[in-house]
Amino acid sequence: MKVSFCMGAHTYAVIEKNGIRTDIRLSPGKSAAKSLHEYADEQMERIARLTHMATLAREAAGAIEARLNQSRKG
Repeated sequence: MKVSFCMGAHTYAVIEKNGIRTDIRLSPGKSAAKSLHEYADEQMERIARLTHMATLAREAAGAIEARLNQSRKG
């Protein structure tokens, strides 16, 4: 893994691993490590919310399909 920084109006961590490059904007006034930890925490929380919403959507779709199948049978 290679980590470098790009500085301009904002500072970004430029992360390269396995041929993939990702730029993450760093929070001003914080160390790069702290900023990246906070970014990772925020993204993990976002993933958890999205996963929960997707699970609910799948459950709701299943409930609708079950209701439709029962109404067709009886």
